[in-house]
Amino acid sequence: MKKQNEYTTLGREAVVLIGAVEVGYAENVKENIDASIIKKYKLGSDRPAVLKSGNKTFQIEFGKMYIDKTYAEQVLTGTAVTVEVRPNGTGTGKEKHTYTGVILNKWGFEATQDGVAGENVSGEGSDVAFGTQT
Repeated sequence: MKKQNEYTTLGREAVVLIGAVEVGYAENVKENIDASIIKKYKLGSDRPAVLKSGNKTFQIEFGKMYIDKTYAEQVLTGTAVTVEVRPNGTGTGKEKHTYTGVILNKWGFEATQDGVAGENVSGEGSDVAFGTQT
């Protein structure tokens, strides 16, 4: 039987990888899956005759401390990458979310006088699969 704390996911344990390389100094990650709704009504009814799941988008975004221009260059080249999110850290049997065909399409840099320089990167993939690490 699992203990109560085994169900708790702590953000500080999460890991983000692009390809097989861990994103160094990652600070946050956002994942979004969006499915449009297809609704069609027939004359004489206020209820949909068709209600189906439509096109899907798979968006990923992460922030990190700035190290170099790597991610900005990936946005410029438009090369597809694989992004893996490990919400509970790395380890056999732990959950993973694998986004394939990801095009990184947005990059931003921010530095303040009294803080650490950071960057934000986002993109969209062609698919996502949920699984466990081996």
